[in-house]
Amino acid sequence: MATQKFSGPSPYKLPATYPKEDYFHTDYVNNVTLNHDVKPPKKPVVAAIFGLGRAGSIHLTSIINNTRIVLKYVVDDRTERFADLKKYWNFGNDVTLLASSDAQRVYNDKEVNVVFIGSPTWTHHDIVVNSIANNKDVFCEKPIAENIEDTKKCYEAAKSKGRVLFSAFNRRFDPSYRALKNRVRNGEVGHVQILKVTARDSPLPSIDYLKTSGGVFHDCLVHDFDMACWVLGELPCRVQASASALIPEVKAIDDFDTIAFLLTYPSGTVVLGDNSRYSAYGYDQRLEVFGNKGMIKVENERPYHSTQAYIGHEGVKESPIYYSFPSRFREGYKNELEHFLDVVTRGVPMEVTDYQTLAISKIATAAEESARTGKSVELDWSKDGIPANYS
Repeated sequence: MATQKFSGPSPYKLPATYPKEDYFHTDYVNNVTLNHDVKPPKKPVVAAIFGLGRAGSIHLTSIINNTRIVLKYVVDDRTERFADLKKYWNFGNDVTLLASSDAQRVYNDKEVNVVFIGSPTWTHHDIVVNSIANNKDVFCEKPIAENIEDTKKCYEAAKSKGRVLFSAFNRRFDPSYRALKNRVRNGEVGHVQILKVTARDSPLPSIDYLKTSGGVFHDCLVHDFDMACWVLGELPCRVQASASALIPEVKAIDDFDTIAFLLTYPSGTVVLGDNSRYSAYGYDQRLEVFGNKGMIKVENERPYHSTQAYIGHEGVKESPIYYSFPSRFREGYKNELEHFLDVVTRGVPMEVTDYQTLAISKIATAAEESARTGKSVELDWSKDGIPANYS
């Protein structure tokens, strides 16, 4: 009886609310209420996808399962897999599988209005240029091209034709990272003094992949640099990096597998990062911001995050962290695709801009220079056309 006075009104008389952090429930509410504000009726885009490697296979899965897209072409040079692809995905005659030597058929097809690029880095520039020249919007895995000058030309071509060229920095669309950024921008930690980012890859990429990846700084660390600049809303004025090749096969191709870096920002914020090509225990991805008011961090996620085991005297055991990026950033990939479709069909402002993509490429180039020379590199942004409000 002593606590009955605290019972309050019936819960049926209280307003129905739920935490916005439960983004799956938000999806459910939108679907059950048929919320046209988030899914306005639009004619599906007609798509072609180039490359079914590491990233391309992820995008193919998302494309096939998205009602806003009609897939018409799959372009890949492993033609021996075409029969299995048709069988596995139950492709009918409405989906045509082509080798890259027949890509002109895609470019000439006026019905195709969007192109997805997940092919090797060295192929990106030509696919982007040909797609845009034929009035198609482009979703391209980073990097857009092998160097900054060619990347600029791709964006200039897109601008001249009034087409969308989207660079796929998928981590921006991960719910945890996005929530951290929003809380930082709301001032919860005050002035960010230190940002720490850890990115350790799993599984070890094949040497064939690494040979065509563009190098670890442009293939892997660009995500770390993008996270830091996107969260902080500014660009570094100094870059320092130290890198080693501890795996003989990686050293043989003149690349690195173990990297530490430090970015210094005009505001006084310092970013510390460590990156590895090989993590034996899973895909280790962590982000932490520390400011004068406190700290916010994103830890690793697990497939069975609610399960713990207490067996004998072994102590508490949890399930392993996610094994690789398709699992860890599954929601990020899906959200990234939805954003691209919103840009193309609804005119929503594109969140990954040309100047941001070019800036991250410039940072990656400077970081590699620092690692190879052992010297810090000063960055001058005065001639890069960067707006005061970076992100």
